[in-house]
Amino acid sequence: MVESIGNILKYLEKKKITLDRNKFSSQVNSHPTFPSLLSIVSALNINQICNYVIEIDDSEIGELPIDFMAFMTVSSHKQELNYIEKISEGYVINGKYNISEQVLLSKWTNIVVLIDETQTVHPKKISSRKYHLLFVAICFLFLLIFLYSFMNLYFFIYLVLSLSGFFISVLSLRNVFGIESSIVSKMCFGNYTDCSFSDVKSTNFLSNFGDYSLVYFFTNIIFILFLINSQINDVFFNIQRLLLVIILPIIAYSFFYQLLKIKKVCPLCIGIIIILLLQTYILMI
Repeated sequence: MVESIGNILKYLEKKKITLDRNKFSSQVNSHPTFPSLLSIVSALNINQICNYVIEIDDSEIGELPIDFMAFMTVSSHKQELNYIEKISEGYVINGKYNISEQVLLSKWTNIVVLIDETQTVHPKKISSRKYHLLFVAICFLFLLIFLYSFMNLYFFIYLVLSLSGFFISVLSLRNVFGIESSIVSKMCFGNYTDCSFSDVKSTNFLSNFGDYSLVYFFTNIIFILFLINSQINDVFFNIQRLLLVIILPIIAYSFFYQLLKIKKVCPLCIGIIIILLLQTYILMI
């Protein structure tokens, strides 16, 4: 159901309808019929979003609009409500991967959900959220200035890079943390993918690239803050240099996997890799 809610919000965003994810999720989860389709329809109605639930035959799929939502069977016979867009070669599922009409028909349950944005009362965006983000950004900037007074330049740059890597890693796991970002959604669309490589059937290290990078950068931040007033900074950097033996092959494999195997590029992974290379450069100075 978590994936279904994320897919619904993507569909609404395409219709220029903005909802608060946490509020919408709470409305769905608290409904007496959760996790049924009725709980989703009820939450849409509460937010004054005009919607229609219809059941159609396979032969009528060509009569559907260019984008719609439909229940599809995924792994272990689990059903999720997916956001589907028509393209010339077939269909794009959740803005991530392409499938043919034949594959779609073999996986869907013939239940379709449509949104009529012309009959929808568009919820007003909460402008105060921008001020909250601005306040957090200002506080974070002052914290960095404060920390800089206790560090040498290289140590401080290494901390900033680790913080940046941690932030990108969190974005790469936005489904886990319940983060909805139109910018990230546009980045991870079409020929691009995200760090979960959710359209890849096989499971390997790259499938959890975001998880590992999150742990790596978080560990770096904790150690750096712990060593601010310590005289053993060189020990930290020596340990980091040893980690290069593991990090550099992973970077090389990531490029190979994205460019040659799945033939899709993950912008967030590339951002993480660039930060790792910059940290490598600092370590080698």
